[in-house]
Amino acid sequence: MTKESPRNFRYRYDLDGLRGIAIGLVVIYHVFVGRVSGGVDVFLLLSGYFFLGSQLRYASKPNASLNPWWPIWRTLRRLVPSLVLVIGVTYILVRIFTPQLMRTELTQQITATMLYYQNWELAEQNADYAAAAAETSPLQHMWSMAVQGQFYIMGIAFAIILAAIMKFRPKHQPLGKRSFPTVNQIAGPILIVVTLVSFAYASRHGLYGTPENYYSTWSRAWELTLGAVLAIYGSTWKIPPRLYDLFTGLGLLMLVFTGALIADTTAYPGPLSLLPLGGAVLIILGGGGKISKAMASKQARWLGDVAYPLYLWHWPLLILSTSYLGQETPSWWLGVVIIIISLVLADLTHRFLERPLRQHRKRPTAEDLPVRKGLSTLRKPAGAARGVGGVVVAASVIGLLAIQPLWMRTLDDADTELLDPSVYPGATTFINNLTPPDNVEIKPDPILARGIQPPVAANWCFVPDSMPADFFFETRKDRKTPCTFGDVNAEKEVFLVGGSHAEQYSSALDRLGKEMGFKLVPLLRQGCPIELGDDVTVTPECAEWGKLVMDRIEEADPALVISNTTRPQNEEGTGPDAVPAGYQAFWEELAERDIPFLGFRDNPWGFDEEGRPREFDECYVATEDAYGCGMRFEQVYQPYDPGAVVLSKYQNMLSVDTAPWFCDANGDCPVIIGNTMVYRDMHHITNAFADSAMPMIREALQPFLNGEKVQQEAPDIPPEQAAAAVEKAPAAPTDAGKPQANPVPYPNAVYDEAV
Repeated sequence: MTKESPRNFRYRYDLDGLRGIAIGLVVIYHVFVGRVSGGVDVFLLLSGYFFLGSQLRYASKPNASLNPWWPIWRTLRRLVPSLVLVIGVTYILVRIFTPQLMRTELTQQITATMLYYQNWELAEQNADYAAAAAETSPLQHMWSMAVQGQFYIMGIAFAIILAAIMKFRPKHQPLGKRSFPTVNQIAGPILIVVTLVSFAYASRHGLYGTPENYYSTWSRAWELTLGAVLAIYGSTWKIPPRLYDLFTGLGLLMLVFTGALIADTTAYPGPLSLLPLGGAVLIILGGGGKISKAMASKQARWLGDVAYPLYLWHWPLLILSTSYLGQETPSWWLGVVIIIISLVLADLTHRFLERPLRQHRKRPTAEDLPVRKGLSTLRKPAGAARGVGGVVVAASVIGLLAIQPLWMRTLDDADTELLDPSVYPGATTFINNLTPPDNVEIKPDPILARGIQPPVAANWCFVPDSMPADFFFETRKDRKTPCTFGDVNAEKEVFLVGGSHAEQYSSALDRLGKEMGFKLVPLLRQGCPIELGDDVTVTPECAEWGKLVMDRIEEADPALVISNTTRPQNEEGTGPDAVPAGYQAFWEELAERDIPFLGFRDNPWGFDEEGRPREFDECYVATEDAYGCGMRFEQVYQPYDPGAVVLSKYQNMLSVDTAPWFCDANGDCPVIIGNTMVYRDMHHITNAFADSAMPMIREALQPFLNGEKVQQEAPDIPPEQAAAAVEKAPAAPTDAGKPQANPVPYPNAVYDEAV
């Protein structure tokens, strides 16, 4: 049989080789090039070819069982054991070696991977499919497993429906009538239509799409259904034998060079995906020549056998090792090591886990008694071993699914704790020249800090930047309780307005509102500090939203408005702080309406010596170097408070200079102050640190709440410095780097429903 043309094989062994080549290209491009290769697209096509092809062949049997459990069980036994092993090992390695990667998003992705909706989870997290880097998710690649699993469920349902149609079709046709169509005659046209519709949907943006389009099941469906179409019709397309090698060779060239020619990941799965998939189609149609025989060799088939575990293993090992070694992107030697280790682990996984636990018996027909036969095998050593393995896998699944709820409970417990100021003085440390006790546990746990949200975001009252400019949340996530905090029954209202750098003080202000008797009303939107006038640095949506906020403030006439007074001058948070002209225009509007204002000077943003974003929390978790991970005063601050310069022109407006909260007398601005973790990401402070500043915030609030007149004292600086305090449309700092901890943690469905 080995001398026979691969084209005549009942099973296409050359396509096993193609599967290995496709995943091999995925690994090579991931490791050495930092791009996608089109190999996953081919892998999905082959999944459709093999899986749905086998489902349709089974549906054609006259005694096919309509019980959906058996194909699902068979699929679970093939896919889940390896997946559980890799996810479990990845989680353990993260906790031991790269705890800086342990965050809420990862726990959500563990759940999503185990339940096969990781593609939608990544889209929800706005995660671009990025090249391998120290901060990339080690489970990013699992999106394709989710698409594959979802397709398998739909494929099983489709095949069972067809089997039911065949079982209950008329048994006898009247004379002169055409015979009842076969399974393939029914399925083929349907799959062709699905393929065309899905391809049109995937191509709706043109040659390049969006991250959501990249992950979408509906955009990816055509790649799988195209494989099924080939399984139905491929054998009927006769290719002259002299063209076999031409087809196969050209197809391989198209596949191999896809990653080199197409650099942008958003090209997939749109029209440009026809390059690798067209190559795969040529290989399938051209099977039978010398190249196909080489692809059906023992070595190529081995690579195809281990392709699935190889795909699972290579990415987390690459990301974790890159992060552990402190490399920004993987070096070439590290890539070589990772490929070797991944191949060894893939072979061991296939040999000792996949193959023993796989269902080897044929799928039962309607007359079979598979349960009785299965129980009888448990009496034999091999069957008993498989049973024990199944129990271990099931227990591991339960354990992995428990990670996210346990993590969220830990976050809740950490968030509710109000720290003892004698042990955790936090923001009062440098101001009062305190020496906090040594050998005290840092709180909040730096690993947990990123996942602890301020109360406004935690209660779904923080507007995401994806919403229309006129959108405001009126109620909390329970859809009943108003989006107010502090003493919700108080008559005195304090408005907290702006973006995430105002929102980060909501924990302290919520507590102070209960204590001092004021209602805290948040009008907060992601990435939208309040800027008015013509000289703004924010987006048009933010500018429009700011005008609507001003309208609400004017209507309510609150006792006080709270926001920020400064921003960094340059992109990505670099450079000393200044007052954007749009801030001053906002204060002018408040002054005209005699509405008091209290503002916080902005805190340091994290960046390295080359001006690249640096995550404060991840740096500290990885190094435990509070000062090395921090900033210097002169890197982030002017020698004076620019906000105080401007607000000294108005009555009842005050700038709180927060620089002494963050930086000591030597000019160091560490990430741990008074045993308190200061930051939860690159530029947002923790609730605990905000709470530790309550004594200073209370002192600033008291005159406003008592109805006293407040006058900002102007810094004693030269006139030319005072003139430079306001920047005319400085380069707007962005929430640089990867998505920060502050972006709202609730699903987009909430916004849709709220709208």
